[in-house]
Amino acid sequence: MKDEKHIAIIGSGAAGLATARAFLASNNPETKFQVDVFESRHRSGGIWDYSNIDVNGKKTRPMYKDLKTNLPKELMAYREFPWTETEDSYVTHSEVKKYLDEYLQKFNLEKHIHYGCKVIQLTVLEKDQEWSQVNLQWNFDGEIHQQTFDIVCVCNGHYALPSHPKLKGIENFKGQIIHAVEYDCANDYIDKTVLCVGARASGTDIAREIGLYAKKVYLSDSTCDEKKEFDTNVVLMPRTQCVDDNGGIHFYSSDPKRAEILRGIDAIIYCSGYDYHFDFINQDSNLDLKVVPGERRVAPLYKQLWHARHPSIAFIGLPNYVVPFPLFEIQANAVRIATQQYCVGQNTILPIMSDRLQDAERDAVSGGPNGSGRVQDTHSLGSQQWDYCRDIAKISGVYDSSMENYLAVNKQLHSFSMREKKATIPGGEDTYRLTRFHRDDKNQTYRIISSGMPTLPSVT
Repeated sequence: MKDEKHIAIIGSGAAGLATARAFLASNNPETKFQVDVFESRHRSGGIWDYSNIDVNGKKTRPMYKDLKTNLPKELMAYREFPWTETEDSYVTHSEVKKYLDEYLQKFNLEKHIHYGCKVIQLTVLEKDQEWSQVNLQWNFDGEIHQQTFDIVCVCNGHYALPSHPKLKGIENFKGQIIHAVEYDCANDYIDKTVLCVGARASGTDIAREIGLYAKKVYLSDSTCDEKKEFDTNVVLMPRTQCVDDNGGIHFYSSDPKRAEILRGIDAIIYCSGYDYHFDFINQDSNLDLKVVPGERRVAPLYKQLWHARHPSIAFIGLPNYVVPFPLFEIQANAVRIATQQYCVGQNTILPIMSDRLQDAERDAVSGGPNGSGRVQDTHSLGSQQWDYCRDIAKISGVYDSSMENYLAVNKQLHSFSMREKKATIPGGEDTYRLTRFHRDDKNQTYRIISSGMPTLPSVT
């Protein structure tokens, strides 16, 4: 048997657990992996662990009290670990945490997790070597420890650093200002007038929740060109532009004379997303890595996954606007396969460094697979996520008819569930989450058990 290879995984959320499972499942006489998962907190589950109040009493995770998933569980599950049958397709955060706990127990991952260990420094030991070993330092109970690893998988997610938009004149606003990461309960906004800045998934959901209790909720959407009112307590507004000297909030208009101005706002909630952040990678890391706040891009990465110069460092779970758990699983297995090949002296699935760097540069310049040209979209896969998953599966050698059936049903389920979600008006009844699904991968389809919005066709 070859010598053991030491694998470090930073984070025990859904990406970290999938990565640990991938490496441990592949142990054989040719390659044996010793896996160590470093978790800064005292429980696994990442953002799905709702016990997220830090020692200073400040909420630091994006989970909130009444959150339910905006994707059905039939779509969210890891491929090798289908969700236990439950009545609802859209589940609570506690049910997702329970699912991850069951996954952890099923594959005996707990013993590999080191809780309360915050990684504070990553250092590439041989900068001129592609597969250089990597030294990690971590803090456990006030003491600094370190160890050298053959492979490091960064799985700390993309909710690390809340992004606050630069709103001109915001110092003139005298009400409450928080980021969505701090939001927890709609009851806190009874009889208040609230502005939610950002109308993606969290913004629309938080606005809907608060709208049940608040006097009025305004939802600022950068894609909206004019004020839109509905038969709900939520009003859609254009992009928030600035705050004037008297605290009035101004919104964008192509005709400045018709621009909307709101006064009497009690609270502003920034639903403006997150920046990537790796505080253990710095100028002492001996690693060329560019992570600029506001750009929402990590570079240089090959296939959104491997560091283009040092494939012994991988970043699993960076893409956004994706179905996360299945993508984590596919990425994790690709990293594991490349590592196995390297360990036994085979040519790996990865091209030469110059090609990897060129691919990473093309990805960054084009704005990612969607080709928007915006740096901020580099990791936004959206409708391209299915081809991305196919690509990663193919270069990993695990793409077959079964994988295609799985991805095809994922695409169908995602398309239909998103159409139902988009058909819900701002602040409207949350009926799309009443739909229940059953997937049939063998026949590359799905069926609706019961529907909250029966006017849409079942398969797209």
